[in-house]
Amino acid sequence: MKSSISVVIGILVLTGWSSTATGQFVEEKRLENRDAATELQNMHLIVKDASNDDLLNTNIIIKGLNPRKPVVFEEVSDTTLEIRHYRLYTISCIEAGYMYFANKFWPDEKQVHEEEILLEPLRVGLKTDVRDITFLGDKTQIYPRSKPALDELIAFLELNPNVKLKVIGHVNGPDGSRNQRFYEKASVERAQAVVDYLIASGIDQNRLVAFGAGNSEMLYPDPQTDWQNEANRRIQIEIISL
Repeated sequence: MKSSISVVIGILVLTGWSSTATGQFVEEKRLENRDAATELQNMHLIVKDASNDDLLNTNIIIKGLNPRKPVVFEEVSDTTLEIRHYRLYTISCIEAGYMYFANKFWPDEKQVHEEEILLEPLRVGLKTDVRDITFLGDKTQIYPRSKPALDELIAFLELNPNVKLKVIGHVNGPDGSRNQRFYEKASVERAQAVVDYLIASGIDQNRLVAFGAGNSEMLYPDPQTDWQNEANRRIQIEIISL
């Protein structure tokens, strides 16, 4: 079996994450009177096994450090790095025997942003969001910048070959202008689009099932910003068999 290092770094190289075509364009806060002298801060990262709170060495993939591509830190358990407080970051981890992890956030507005990464040992029923898989408005077409996150999901499945997943689609439907059947259909189609991508990339179709949650579990029931609308249009994965 490939190690987590070779799988993740292999994907970074082979899928062209460093190219401008699939580059990571960093989303930033709109700040007035930005002061270059104060825009930098530190982020303290710590990785633990959620079952026993022990430190855990793993690869950390960070989107937001580099404006054009994700950055991989190999075999990290406790580290501090310099960041820009106005950028949006996604941190993800892929490790054999553990659930895929991803967290998307704006850093805390203080000198050191603390980010604890708790990796959950694999078990049936475990569920998590796959951040950065997004769709074009009300459509089921996957937004091109979703490719790195999709490739991370492929790496997770390759590294844990006995895992079978339910891929759950969610939609943004706060205004009540459409019926539940529309929302459910759209969410199923989005989940199926992800399943189709994984199968086309070599994942056995018998390991995947698509499911739609409609708009029943929106993170922001009354979204006020584009960020919140996009967050509602999300994909989750749930382990259904090991």
